[in-house]
Amino acid sequence: MPVTLEVDDRSVATLTLDRPAKRNALDRPMLESLLDVTSDLERRGDIRAVVVRGAGGTFCAGADIAEWVNPSGPVAADLSRLGRSAFAAVAALPVPSVALIEGAAVGGGFELALACDVRVAADDALLGFPELRLGNLPAWSGLARLVEITGLGVARHLLLTGELVDGERAGALGIVTAVAESNGLSRKLAEVVDGFLACEPTALTLAKQVLAGYHHDLPLEPALAAFTAGLESSRSRKQAFLDRRAAARRGRAVTTTRIGAAS
Repeated sequence: MPVTLEVDDRSVATLTLDRPAKRNALDRPMLESLLDVTSDLERRGDIRAVVVRGAGGTFCAGADIAEWVNPSGPVAADLSRLGRSAFAAVAALPVPSVALIEGAAVGGGFELALACDVRVAADDALLGFPELRLGNLPAWSGLARLVEITGLGVARHLLLTGELVDGERAGALGIVTAVAESNGLSRKLAEVVDGFLACEPTALTLAKQVLAGYHHDLPLEPALAAFTAGLESSRSRKQAFLDRRAAARRGRAVTTTRIGAAS
């Protein structure tokens, strides 16, 4: 499955985005898997906390651009609704969730991290919304969640500039709640999870319900994301991105072949 689930002996569930060859980019099967796994967790009564992470040292490089290069209007709208539903299911979990951010959490990956209750990041991780540079808007409720977390000023800056901030800067802005060097990230995560487990379970669930009553929404977000995905300028920007990435892969393959031949 593109999203795997493990539960340890303390009833802590770990959801792992398991598509490392694509830097855990979110395509339709992964979003559907995330929704299914999260729905299964919500029905269980034995889970105390949830960790969301990515395989291969990267949290999530965002939406799979290949699906967004030339989607029809209905397909783009459906992908927007699917992502919103999957991330809403993460946010609605009755137990606390923490995103463990290594590598990149950008675009849709940033939105997924924002759907978790807290975020723990490596100091060299990269976070942000590069969507406008590719001719799209965020589609999965992350912008509203960022406004809730940081206020309009930071949200405007990150959205309108497309700037990616490292984990240390994200901590200073309040986007992430704990920052550590890569070799100390597991220890920092354990501290956060231990804090969850030290709380009385029923009180913790009720606290999440209380906080869920404070909610912002941007109702035009999915419609505008679908509209921008259909613009010719948006298609060409995303295709150029894919072409650059393919050229980089070919360049790495040629270099590897030459090194192998020389040895």
